Amino acid sequence: MSDDTKPSPSDVLYVATSYDDGTATIVLVGEFDMSGAAHFWASVGEALEMRPPSIVVEARGVTFIDSSGIAALIRAHEAANQAGVAFRVREPSPMLRRMAELTGVTHLLPDE
Repeated sequence: MSDDTKPSPSDVLYVATSYDDGTATIVLVGEFDMSGAAHFWASVGEALEMRPPSIVVEARGVTFIDSSGIAALIRAHEAANQAGVAFRVREPSPMLRRMAELTGVTHLLPDE
């Protein structure tokens, strides 16, 4: 496969999870759309199985988000609440902040 056929980092959602001091941190970089939402949800599910006290979504690298990404964040927030796990989004990108404002889900974002 040649280099020009590989997706660029902005075309896909990079998701990485780390655990430190009882917090599961899920880092998102790239486009948070339908295909990225499935990958994100898989990471949230794995984190919830570990029963951490909190899940933090590091979102400063989100370059695009659509309704699928917003729905995935809402679903993750609700699942965490049901499991008794604190959930928050840290450092939302300008794109994520704008979509949260447009869709009325700013409660998922930190106050600034």
